[in-house]
Amino acid sequence: MDILDIAVTAILIAIALIWIIAMPARAKGKTWHYALVGIPAIAFVITSNLPAGALRESLEAWLAGGAAAALLLLLTWALGSLKRNHGFMDIAYPLAPTAIAWAAFLVPTGTDGGMAPLVLALVSPWALRLFVQTIGQNHAEERQPYAAWRKAFGAQWRWWSLFQVYGLQGITLWLWAIPLAFAVQADFSPPWAIAGGAVWLCGFALQAVADRQLTRFRADRANRGAILDTGAWAIVRQPNYLGESMMWWGYFLCALAHPWGWVTVIGPIFATWFMGFGSAGPFKEAHMQRTRGEAWAAYCVRTPRFFPFPRPTP
Repeated sequence: MDILDIAVTAILIAIALIWIIAMPARAKGKTWHYALVGIPAIAFVITSNLPAGALRESLEAWLAGGAAAALLLLLTWALGSLKRNHGFMDIAYPLAPTAIAWAAFLVPTGTDGGMAPLVLALVSPWALRLFVQTIGQNHAEERQPYAAWRKAFGAQWRWWSLFQVYGLQGITLWLWAIPLAFAVQADFSPPWAIAGGAVWLCGFALQAVADRQLTRFRADRANRGAILDTGAWAIVRQPNYLGESMMWWGYFLCALAHPWGWVTVIGPIFATWFMGFGSAGPFKEAHMQRTRGEAWAAYCVRTPRFFPFPRPTP
């Protein structure tokens, strides 16, 4: 490691230490903070000590993408602080992986990057669709759980929001996006392009259809307090999350065109677990159980949670 590498490592370690030491006693999801805070420093040290080659080049591209995403989220935090609305994180959510993909694409390597046009053509419309959807839902007023956290943390929220909202989600998205960094660095491979594109398209269609059905359902006042259990929502209880995880598996399949693409499997595994079982899915399940009670319990009996099979026995 040269002087610059040592300096960057020291900065990343310092940020991690400040993050942990300054964590409020009532911080939410402490396990997540402890598990993720040191990963950027560890990844940087490992990358810096690898020999020159395709693996190091693509990991460096992933790190560069992480820096781009960090800058984006830092600016979003500043805007959210100014507007007193950290729902802006939900708007930035699809933009961060897209920034990672584009930044990784711009890092020069020894490959021709033939898979990049396909991968960028996949991730960019996904980001645009979610950006348009979330900006309409989040720009006017601060939604939950951000509003509740603002009230709970008081004056501490001015700085702790940077770590609780943007830092935690930023590292999570960066880990998910490692297949993107490798895929845009890979030479073109028709089999992996077809496989990855097909899986991604199925996931994108499922998520888009599920979101559209939910939006229309909520727009009808007659459905207030009811449960959407038709269309995609009759297949599984979390079709939008399932569609999202499928897209991350599509990126991974594209990354397999890279000689070291298999190492990025951690991305879709983490994304699938997070969506269905680690955080997003359980949060939604708990909320629906509190607010819909017996109707939700009956829906759960007849509808699988995340994967469509096996189906419940009538």
